[in-house]
Amino acid sequence: MERKTKTLTTGEFASYVGVKKDTLFYYDKINLFKPAGKLLNGYRYYTYDQIKSFSTLQSLRKLGVSIEELKEYLSSQNTHKFIQMANQQTVIVEKEIEKLLQIQRFFKQIISTEEELKGVEFGKVYVQKTEKKYILLSNKISNEGMNTVEEWSEQYNHFGKQIGLQVPVPIGSLLTKDTLIQERFERVDYLFSYSELDTGQSRPEGLYAIYYHEGPYKNIESSYLHVTNFIKTEGYSIVGDAYEEYLYDSMKTNNEEEYLTKISIQVEKDLKEQ
Repeated sequence: MERKTKTLTTGEFASYVGVKKDTLFYYDKINLFKPAGKLLNGYRYYTYDQIKSFSTLQSLRKLGVSIEELKEYLSSQNTHKFIQMANQQTVIVEKEIEKLLQIQRFFKQIISTEEELKGVEFGKVYVQKTEKKYILLSNKISNEGMNTVEEWSEQYNHFGKQIGLQVPVPIGSLLTKDTLIQERFERVDYLFSYSELDTGQSRPEGLYAIYYHEGPYKNIESSYLHVTNFIKTEGYSIVGDAYEEYLYDSMKTNNEEEYLTKISIQVEKDLKEQ
């Protein structure tokens, strides 16, 4: 068959739609997008009418539609199948958006941490008013037998799956007021992660005694003793929970001496001291 007028060679069509010739050869091979015909010498050719169809195909590919789904759709295109495919892809895209938002929050947290640490005097306890922040909270943790890194890692992984985390994001620990009063600083009562959505649970607004623990986590009890002693001697009382945020951990450094844990304990000034 001789090539008719107003047609394009494979190279011309590839250049027009912005793909490599190999892509067209591959699509032809798998019966996804066929040329309009072949010349007597075996060369493929395409028509201008095919440009719109190919552009639609490429747009759907960029939106994440698989080749198999496209082949099924293109085999019998109709409005119903297109809407059905759109609904399916909407769910997929929404999940991908949430994943990207989690990644964005992760990197923003790193930047925010570096800004926060500028001017911090390590070894000093700060008392600061802190705004309310929504959190996602784990189930109550039984500390019995929780002595190894592997056991704690399992707890963190379980919590991540529980709240639907798709990427690594900061997860902290919460010690309740009762645990603090009993000076059971080796315990962890809950795991938590900050959320931008109203989860119905929050770290309350208020005054917090804040301290940055430097070094291995196994030595954190001494930092708690330092903070709670400060709270007593400076005329404050513990009125809420403690929140541990792992600013520098094994994800950021291999050296435990460089670990940095932020401890925030909700307090209020004693009336007799005011």
